[in-house]
Order: sequence, then C-alpha cells, then structure tokens
Amino acid sequence: MSLKVVVVGAGPGGYSGAVRARQLGAEVTLVDKDRPGGTCLNRGCIPSKIMRRAADLLRESSEGAPFGVSGDGVRFSLQTLRARQKQIVDGQADGLAKHFKALGITYVSGSASIKGPGLVTVAPARGGAGEAADHAYDRLLVASGSEPVSLPGMTVDGESIITSDQALWTEDLPESLLVVGGGVIGCELAQIFHQFGVKTTIVEALDRLLPLPGVDEEISKVFMRSLKKIKLPFLTGQTVAEVRREGGELAAVVKPFKGEGEAREIRVRKILLSVGRKASLGGLDLASLGVKLDARGWVEADEYFQTAAPNVYAVGDCLGPARIMLAHAATAEAMSAVENMISGTKKTVDYQSVPSAVFTSPEIGCVGLSLAQAREKHPEAVAKDFLFRQLGKAQAMGETDGVFRLVAGPDGAVLGAHIIGAQAASLLGEVSLAVSKKMRAEDLASVVHAHPTLPEGIWEAALALAGRPLHG
Repeated sequence: MSLKVVVVGAGPGGYSGAVRARQLGAEVTLVDKDRPGGTCLNRGCIPSKIMRRAADLLRESSEGAPFGVSGDGVRFSLQTLRARQKQIVDGQADGLAKHFKALGITYVSGSASIKGPGLVTVAPARGGAGEAADHAYDRLLVASGSEPVSLPGMTVDGESIITSDQALWTEDLPESLLVVGGGVIGCELAQIFHQFGVKTTIVEALDRLLPLPGVDEEISKVFMRSLKKIKLPFLTGQTVAEVRREGGELAAVVKPFKGEGEAREIRVRKILLSVGRKASLGGLDLASLGVKLDARGWVEADEYFQTAAPNVYAVGDCLGPARIMLAHAATAEAMSAVENMISGTKKTVDYQSVPSAVFTSPEIGCVGLSLAQAREKHPEAVAKDFLFRQLGKAQAMGETDGVFRLVAGPDGAVLGAHIIGAQAASLLGEVSLAVSKKMRAEDLASVVHAHPTLPEGIWEAALALAGRPLHG
C-alpha cells in the first residue's frame, strides 16, 4: 500500500515536495488556503519582478540618447501593469494546478488544522462551499511559509500603512512613500516606486542598506552610491519612533537608532513596512503533535528537516532566518526532506552554496561567504574586485555601474562571490558551482570565457586572485 503524504503549503517548498513524493510513489495530498504558488507566485517574487521590469523600461526609456534613441511621450499605466501581473500570475497558478492533476496529486484548497497524530482536517477556504474533511497521513510535510510583521505604533491597515502584500497589488500610486526597512524587499520596492514617480524615502536602523551577513559590505556601498545617483534618499542608523495621522498624511518621527541625536519629521501619504517576517502557521496547532517552536515562533527541525514529532517534517520560510528564507532554498530543502521521509536517506542542504539575489537596479547576486565572514574562519582570506566599467560588454550596454568580487581562502579556494551590476542574478551559476564544489580561483581563471560578455568579469576577478590580472 502506498505511503500517504500530506503537504501543508503549496509554495515552492510545498509543491516541490509534493511532486517529489509523488515521483517516489506516495499518495499525495497538497493543501493550501490560497491558490498554488504560495507567497512567491501570488504576493512576492513573480508580481514584484513584473513591476521591476516596468521600472527598468521606464529607466531605459530615459537613457537612450547616447545610443541615438530618443522620444517623448513615454507613459506609464498602473492599470495595464496590474492586468499584466494578473495574467501572468493566474497563468502560472493554473499551470501548477494542471501539473498536480496530471501527476495524480490531490490539491485541496482550505485551511489545515491538526486533528490528531496522523490526521489533518481541512476546512473550506474563506467563502468556499462544502464541509471540513479529514485527510490521513503517514508523513506530514509542513511548508506553510511566512508573512510580514508589523511594528508597535505602526499597525498595518492595508491603506495608509501597508506591507509588500498590498504594495505589489495597489491600484493607485501615492504621492509619497516612506519605506521602513532597508533589507531586500524594502530596497527592491523603494526603487520601483521611485521609478514610478513616487517621492520615496528609505529608513534603515542599521548602518548600511542591505545589512545582511551574506551581502558583502562593499556591495552595499556600491548600491547606496547608485541610490544617490538617482536621488532616492535613504537614512541609515535611523528608526521610526512615532507615527501621527494628520489629515490625509502620516507624520513619521525619525531619530537615531542608537545614541543621542536630533529627531526629524517626514510627512508622507503611505508607509511601507518591510521589517521582517514571521512563521505563517494559522490554525495549524503543531504543538499538539509535539513539534517544537523557538522563542520567535519558528518551527524547529534538524539538519534532515525532521521535527521533534514522529513523521513530521518542515521546510521553507516557516523554519525562519536561521536557514535561508528564499524560494529556491525551500525547493532544495523539500527535495531532501521528502527523500528522507520516504526513502530513509540522510540528505541535507549545503546552505553556503545557496545563491541569493536582490532585484534592485543594479541587480545584486551573492553566494558563499562575504569577506568579513571568510576572515572569521580564515584570517588570511582575501577578496579581489573587477569593475563593470572595465568590461567592453558593459560599456556597449551602457551598464557600467557595478563590481565583481571574489573571496578566496589562503589555499585559493573560492569561498564567496558577490556581484552588483547588470544581470548579476543570472551571473551566479558559474560561481555557485565554484563555491559548491570547492573550486580554486585558478580553476575559474583557466576557463576560457567568451568575449564580449559580462561573465568575463568573473574571469578577470579570478585572474586577479590567481596573481595574474589582465585588465585590472
């Protein structure tokens, strides 16, 4: 008799796990309170990248003169953009549903709760018809994702104080916007709204934008310089201490995050909160099964994604920032977790070789250790940079802002790669392989790279690490 697997959450982690479980011969039920795709497809990666493309087209339309291309009358329609988003997101969700059906995966739309060991109850989604139904399982995979958090004094109302969930689908553009939080989501959306003509300001409590351990400080510096060029103001080392509603505006009082300093007031129409996320567990009472949560409510699981409860595994954002909260990381986790739960393997994920991307302009791509992280383990670690403006391809494209940075240990092994510039996210494949397979800079330097291309920047940085820079 086939093993019964119930997967809660149909985002990248959940549906990837469901597909892999079905491939391994399990009887699979996939449950989600929303439609397939999770946050990534419906309220994250995909709709934001459609907006990013619109913002890039607006930017490019103003930069054509040096290439002999110019024209007046470029217009932007938010309604047309929203229709484009809906078309793509709906098509992707429908495609997933058809894929599940073709594979023999039972997809159930509704809210899951624990009825007892080995039994999940699913109530119809809000507004849906029908009654709650029980689904037995031999193995349970929790991939319920995460959701934005609020701050004291800044309760999200979906109108004047919003999160990325509302920002990605808003039907009107505010005159002004304060983005609280200079992390990945905050910086991406701030740039997009700025390009759409919204007077935008970023406030970040720490001393740099994108203050993530895996983002090298040099990359943050280059990014902040790029914001100054486009006149997008940002405040680092500052926090919003108070928000007052005055007429149709919000008055945000901003003051230093640490120490003394003068407070200032910023008046805006809307505030976008981008200060973190929390596990989205809803009514899923995992504690009743013996699953442990940490002090912040994240699900605890071992390196093989097994929780403290028998036959219950967890992957994706619900595990929290101790892992990597990215769609492709959730997919990798799910593939390993399902093979572990069904086949008894001991597969895990090498998080050091999981790449991350920030879809700002210019783009940012990182994998492995930053220079600071590398020096904690290897004090003699070094980094070599190669500038985008030194590449013929970048000059031809008119995309000269950016840098390639490779980090290597004392033995020449590539420990990390950090790129800011055009198509940075798509340039990560080669260096992700290098970090994953513990290749040396000499290995990258010995590979012939096509000319003129952007990957030549990786080659040039590797040549510099190998002690024989060509154009640097």
